[in-house]
Amino acid sequence: MAPANSTALKFSILLIILAFESREANIFNPTITVSIKNVIVVPGDRGTSITVHCKSKDDDLGFHTIRFGDLYSFSFHDNAFGGTLFFCSFTWPEDPRRHYLDIYNQREDNCQKCNWIINQNGGCLNSHGCGDWKSIE
Repeated sequence: MAPANSTALKFSILLIILAFESREANIFNPTITVSIKNVIVVPGDRGTSITVHCKSKDDDLGFHTIRFGDLYSFSFHDNAFGGTLFFCSFTWPEDPRRHYLDIYNQREDNCQKCNWIINQNGGCLNSHGCGDWKSIE
């Protein structure tokens, strides 16, 4: 039989792990919110709607249409052991190719409120960090 101190230590470690993984334990694992704003302008200087499809290794958020000037948002908790990655594809009628961005990378992004502005050339995270599309297919 294990000594009482060893059992108590194992139980304490288990509680800490469960608290860290728990969606209720926001102190250790805050809610991350990603917002995507569409500002794509097409020839003729008019805005257009875009279709966005975001997913991670574990979650497929489906297809959503974002009208010009509108937002689409989703929230989640980081993986306790690192590695949360959400990527999105974007299409619009005037350019039906899929344009890809890593919309959230736990190892690179340092935001709890990650606000993206999407334009024809790519996206800007939190009004800085603008970049081109990761890929276009």
